[in-house]
Amino acid sequence: MHFKVQAACATLLPRFWPGIPRACGGPGLALMIESVSKSMTAGVRRSVFAAAVAAALVGGCASGDTGAAEVWDPIETPNRFIFAINRTVDMIAVRPLAVMYRDGVPEPAQKSVRNLLDNLGEPVTAINEVFQGDPSRAATTMARFLVNSTLGVAGLFDVATMFGMKRTKTDAGQTIGMWAGKNVEPENGGFYLMLPLAGPSNARDATGLMVDYAIDPFQILPIAFNADWFWFSGPRYAMNIIDYRSRTMFALDDLEKNSVDYYAALRSAYTQNRAELIRAKREGTDTKSELERRDNVALVR
Repeated sequence: MHFKVQAACATLLPRFWPGIPRACGGPGLALMIESVSKSMTAGVRRSVFAAAVAAALVGGCASGDTGAAEVWDPIETPNRFIFAINRTVDMIAVRPLAVMYRDGVPEPAQKSVRNLLDNLGEPVTAINEVFQGDPSRAATTMARFLVNSTLGVAGLFDVATMFGMKRTKTDAGQTIGMWAGKNVEPENGGFYLMLPLAGPSNARDATGLMVDYAIDPFQILPIAFNADWFWFSGPRYAMNIIDYRSRTMFALDDLEKNSVDYYAALRSAYTQNRAELIRAKREGTDTKSELERRDNVALVR
């Protein structure tokens, strides 16, 4: 069965490493957890470059050809099992909350929440734009961040756009895919992965998520100031889930209704959309058009 999909579908975002409140185990346990967290984070940062190279190599060696003809899914059975768990969590908790948010929260308030979340992601976007060879675009992104964080009241209002600074959004998965090699098709991101409580991914993009997490200043600062991750990352993670899920509601429902195998349809949709985004980076396609296309169909990674 053939179908046309214009964007990727992902039910949740994985940018959250849950912290543990100090009260749950006494000061001794809290100090031990904090020490382990710092060690793990330092280890991730040291391995970022190696992981990125590994993902690019996996993408290039996934199959005998360029990998564009068919999604490589060698671990389909465990992937389908995780997919079933994700769907159960979504049906029981995430989707009902997203429906209440979509129908109960005024649209201007929803837009402010989206602006706030986008503003928190601007530094990571800027870093990736530097590594994608576009420092001028990165400078604009950081200028947007400063303007919206001040005049825009912590990012609730997108004042920067009013000043002519267009918003862009990119990630380390796209950065890896951009430099993966001319002979590696963007569809070939290595073996396909269904991440627990996160949704579709692949070797390249999962590595990119680790890189983005490791370089995110708003994940690093709580460690630097000895703050508990839970009280910052928790609300941010929850808001991202509900906001994204509310905007993917109709598209995901339509994809499920019109596909014989929802898992396979989602896998293909994700692969096609990520390939389009990486191809746009390689070819220098207008980022504004790319962003508008993603927002219009309300399918986000």
